[in-house]
Amino acid sequence: MRCPECGYDVPEPLLLCPRCGTNVEETQPLQGRKPRRPRVRSLPWIAAQEDTLPLILGEVAEEPQRDRPTLWQRLRLILAATAAFLFVLTLALGIAGYAGVRAGERDRIERRMALADEYYRRGLERLDAGEYELAIAEFEYALQLVPNHPLAQQGLAEARARLAARPTPTTQATEEIARTLFLQAKEAYDRQDWREASRLLAQLRAFQPDYERESVEDMLYTSLYNAGLEALAGDSLEEGIFYLDQAGQIRPLDNGALLQLELARRYLKALSYWGVNWEICIQQLEALYALAPNYQDVFRRLYQAHVTYGDLWADQGEMCPAVAQYDQALRLKNDPATLQKREEAAAICASATPTPIAPITGTLPSTVVPGFNSGRLAYVAYNSATGFYDLYAILSDGVNGYLTRLAEGADQPCWQWSGGQLVYRDRLAGGIALRRPDGSTTLLLADARAAWPTLSPDGSRYAYALPDGAGIWHIYIARTDGTGQPAALAAGWAPVWGPTGWLAWTGCEITGNACGIFIDNPDDNIPPVRLTGSASDVVVNWAPGGDLMLYMSNHTGNWDLYLLHISGGVQVLLSTPAPEGLPAWAPNGATIAFVSYRADRWGLYLMQPN
Repeated sequence: MRCPECGYDVPEPLLLCPRCGTNVEETQPLQGRKPRRPRVRSLPWIAAQEDTLPLILGEVAEEPQRDRPTLWQRLRLILAATAAFLFVLTLALGIAGYAGVRAGERDRIERRMALADEYYRRGLERLDAGEYELAIAEFEYALQLVPNHPLAQQGLAEARARLAARPTPTTQATEEIARTLFLQAKEAYDRQDWREASRLLAQLRAFQPDYERESVEDMLYTSLYNAGLEALAGDSLEEGIFYLDQAGQIRPLDNGALLQLELARRYLKALSYWGVNWEICIQQLEALYALAPNYQDVFRRLYQAHVTYGDLWADQGEMCPAVAQYDQALRLKNDPATLQKREEAAAICASATPTPIAPITGTLPSTVVPGFNSGRLAYVAYNSATGFYDLYAILSDGVNGYLTRLAEGADQPCWQWSGGQLVYRDRLAGGIALRRPDGSTTLLLADARAAWPTLSPDGSRYAYALPDGAGIWHIYIARTDGTGQPAALAAGWAPVWGPTGWLAWTGCEITGNACGIFIDNPDDNIPPVRLTGSASDVVVNWAPGGDLMLYMSNHTGNWDLYLLHISGGVQVLLSTPAPEGLPAWAPNGATIAFVSYRADRWGLYLMQPN
């Protein structure tokens, strides 16, 4: 159809003329329209976007034109629409609470779209004024915010077409336009209107890159940097990420900005799993809460996620997992309603008949361990006949435990979080081995020097330590399926992967002076953080919640047990004249196992964490 204002041939799906901005909705004949049916697309790909949450724009597929509807057909359509409206209204009332939680995500997406629309509107104004270079800059800025914005794409194509058809401007005219943009940007910069300054300076840079290059680059970086921090502080996370990413392309960001950028990305990534995969969502929120407990509404969301996940288990009749989720929620906030849910689920869970778990087949028959009624435990014991350590495991069926020898000549076992895989050092084969729940074993790495293997929470990767030619230990990460090459992470030894994705190890700074336990998320660009101050702080074991760690140390002259918070607080857990070491949490976090040399023999002991 043609625009009634300027005569431009407007493509049919558009309601605004990309040349003049006139609304052409009223000029479209009713009979000439063709009904469109949205093409349904799955949404799981949203969770893969770590930088931003993209706007979902459905594609349309045209159908053949039908005859003009009769009065009865229109009446039926109205009745059907009314019934659909009542159904949707009833459904909306039923999920009002969930909709309230999602309101924040929708608001952020709408703000991002509104900002892109504002740049599109400015692009139309520039286009009408014949300022095609500036119009192109406005449209490109809109597309950076919303890459599949259809109107901005149309406007950009039109601006480029007009610019190509226009005679080349004189050097004097180009200089005047650049100077005008520079003065406008300088005025916005001086009054600290960082968003406006960023927009104008980006236009100037795109229009004439060499104009006052150093000054423009400095002001643009400062404007983008401050605009990004302002947006993040004001809850406009996508916009803040956009500005800081642009600033980072000019020069490296400082640690403070990198931290805020990482927190925003983690928050949006966690929200992308909200209502889609509660287990992953909780893991992401727990990691963020451990890093920054006061960030945004992460505390409220983590609490609500545990309660909702518990409700989901309870609705399926699985009361024991529901109790675990309610317990996690009650640790955050003591809510009477949640406490009642927990008590009701616990009563049913306690009366349920446990299902025995088939013991792992080993080289020796399983031995019943009375009283070992929950969890699993892997440990090694010296075999005087062979001169090696053998690997044992105790698995519970809910009533008793079953002790089985899993491997000869093996040590340094480590379970996968929320999985049945076990990784250990194979001293006979010389390398790192992986044992699956079905009893099959695979040698992951054939290098007798490799030590301290640990599995990622999803079991797709493993980390280990390996010395170089100079005897300096380094942490490496590799895939359990054997694809790709191992990647070096940092100098250090004894790595342990936590349930939320954090990796802890013992190591030293580059200078070699400052040593202790380090933690790091291997999937981000933030440097590792050192939490303790002694190279003898070793054998870290994560708590099930991912916020606490156990370790052993002899910096006092005797091996004792310590409790370490992810934020850096240290507490002496157990200190006696006897040596204690190799601490390990029970799956429910209520018990700690450790070894100690008492009464002239080594033994395995249990204690409460408090």
